[in-house]
Amino acid sequence: MTTREPVVADSSTFETVGKGLTVYESDDLVVGRAKWLETPEDVISFVESGEDVSDVIVIARGGTTTFLAMALNAGVRGVITLQGAPESHLGILSREYGIPCVMSVAFERGVRTSRGETIPADGVQMKLDISSRPDGIVSVEPGAPVDDSPENTDSSGGMTPEQMAQIQALLAKFQGEVPPGLEGDAMMRQRLRSNVLDLDDPEYNRELSIDETNDVLRYLAWNEWDALAARATEGESGLIPRQEYEAMGIMDSWFHHPLWLKAIQDRVGPEGMTGIAARAKNEIGTKINLLHIWACASASSFGRGIALELKLHDFDYRTSVLPEAMSTVRRMYKGIWGSGPMFSSMRDYRAPILDSSWLERFTADRIAITGDAERSTFQRFNGALELLGFLVHFDNRLGLGDSGPYPTKDGGFVLVRDLFVNEPAYEWSSTTEGLPHAVTIAMFFDADSGLKVRVQDLSTMFSDPANYLPHVKGVAVYARDRWDTPMSELKTLSLSDIDDMRARGEASSEALYKHIASMSQEEKVMAGAVVYASGFVLPFARAAGMVDELVAEHGFMSVHPVPTASYETIVSGVAGEMIPRLFLTGTWANEVPPSSGDIVVSADGEFEVLHATRVRGFATAEQIATSTGLQIPLIEQRLTDAAESGFVKQRSGRISGARLTPAGRARLLLLTEKEVGEAERAGLAGAYDAFLAPNREFKALTTQWQSDKDLDRVLAGLDRIHGEVERILGDASASSARFGNYQRRFDDALARFRGGDESALARPMSESYHDVWMELHEDLLATLGRQRGDHDE
Repeated sequence: MTTREPVVADSSTFETVGKGLTVYESDDLVVGRAKWLETPEDVISFVESGEDVSDVIVIARGGTTTFLAMALNAGVRGVITLQGAPESHLGILSREYGIPCVMSVAFERGVRTSRGETIPADGVQMKLDISSRPDGIVSVEPGAPVDDSPENTDSSGGMTPEQMAQIQALLAKFQGEVPPGLEGDAMMRQRLRSNVLDLDDPEYNRELSIDETNDVLRYLAWNEWDALAARATEGESGLIPRQEYEAMGIMDSWFHHPLWLKAIQDRVGPEGMTGIAARAKNEIGTKINLLHIWACASASSFGRGIALELKLHDFDYRTSVLPEAMSTVRRMYKGIWGSGPMFSSMRDYRAPILDSSWLERFTADRIAITGDAERSTFQRFNGALELLGFLVHFDNRLGLGDSGPYPTKDGGFVLVRDLFVNEPAYEWSSTTEGLPHAVTIAMFFDADSGLKVRVQDLSTMFSDPANYLPHVKGVAVYARDRWDTPMSELKTLSLSDIDDMRARGEASSEALYKHIASMSQEEKVMAGAVVYASGFVLPFARAAGMVDELVAEHGFMSVHPVPTASYETIVSGVAGEMIPRLFLTGTWANEVPPSSGDIVVSADGEFEVLHATRVRGFATAEQIATSTGLQIPLIEQRLTDAAESGFVKQRSGRISGARLTPAGRARLLLLTEKEVGEAERAGLAGAYDAFLAPNREFKALTTQWQSDKDLDRVLAGLDRIHGEVERILGDASASSARFGNYQRRFDDALARFRGGDESALARPMSESYHDVWMELHEDLLATLGRQRGDHDE
């Protein structure tokens, strides 16, 4: 790396060009040269340039952590973002590194990005004033370049002052009524209609009623807003599309979590669920923590809210699973707390989960932090491994678990942090090979620190003042090699050990960053969805010894077909609008209704119309009528309804018709679940298997016809195939009557071909024998939920 002495202008002459949100306050002079980073490739090139970056203040668009991972590890002077809030993951990590950061800066003048946002030009000397919160001030040296051309009003840069004011209003009070913190908790408790959140309830182990479940959901809606609403403003990530995968993963939780939790509880029993959660008292380096239990409480209902937003099903669909799942979660809360209220927000934001005997061990292994060298070693280690934990878990908090404060005899306290940096459940763990599964840091604070801390239900600690690091007086650090390593085999780490592990962690972060950057958008979204939905339940599945069984039988570590089918809708911009709105408003927490339906409610002919549209790919009402036998007016009404719900796109003009949208494919999956029972599915599976042999013969026959036009020979072969498909359709019709319609269409095409109409064999889009054949093939695949494979060719 080359170094150079920065040429710094007199900062007293700098001119203010923007204001944003300070992550943590400091009186230090923060001056550096600007560098705009827009893509992961920009970040990689910046870090690998060989230049000294310690005098650089990087500017990025979004407020997510992982995009700037390599820059944070490289030791930049400061960070500015055009979007985001201090409560975001980037805010958390910049605090851990001690890197000054101002977020959601709206620049008044400067140059323009490729999208038209206003920012200081690269190389311009900047000054950050972070001496107070919430406002941070950005100034630039005199004579900095300015682009005076008309601003692009369509640019997607930082928020305007008016937009920031609107966001701040949404952040001030939940649904315009309930404030954050202890005051808000008190108000929400007054609204409870039951004692469901009291773990001292002598009947805590009972199945919850609908009213009790709704009590939990009402409190959770505020609780999630209290913890995450500010993070909802963080904007886009240049590396990991988190809002998109959050939408996919949370919706997957709705379709999967109740099933997985029931399977686990069926195996270990209600008391077993309590016992699994109680392990958090006696173990460090465990993902059995408040965050994972909280996610199991909230994600199913949040996912239901997303499905309702997309109009995939009716309000009553499958709601009976929610009280059962919430009852299981309540048992886990009983295990982790033992007694008292259910949430950290009801406990003055204090979460001393560990048994008191751990304090003795931490004290015995304490390393004093007395000088700058020790503090730097600890701080770099803490920041580097926390960042790696975020990267491993695709920029979400599953890689971090805080608990405490734990009072000490001298009047001080200890905070305990678990960092999960090697998760073998994910294929990208190859980049973290050689690192332990988890590292635990016990941080000691003196009685006179003046620090006020709160630990949220997401197992994340925040402090006042925000920068707690100068107050750390000692640490005890441990490594847990595997998720199930016994406590007796924990490794106690020295300062030398953690310095070595920090270097290995930074190397792993760089390798993982490049791996993620090389993934396609869809690969990132689907991987993140698995980390979210399956990751929430993973520690409980492991504790029950059920991971392999859940994978084999219940779709664990994969995304349910319904959210998978919704992918294109989710990434089209829907997630970017919907997820922040639901976080900010709490409108995801739809109540559980008195009645529940195991199947979706649908209109007459809806399944047939959507299915025929799906099978044909693009179809007119007349073509759908040919496929289904339904009357044109009914088909047109169903298409109109589907278009209004976003399930089909209709096209008019010279080429007219309808096609399913991704949301329409997801809706059709639920309708198919309703319309196609197990017996019908088994019968159609047999018909499909029988279809494969004549399918190969028919393809060979059409190829032969194209080459030699031997009518007699082709007719003889077609008669034989026709007889075979007639038998197959007879079996299929016995399972599902709608398949009988194919026989009439095959008979008609054969008669036309035999009568001299050569186009009736294989001419596309003419109701030829080949058209009907291809439609039948696709119908069987779609009905059975199968993908076309080599055996279909």
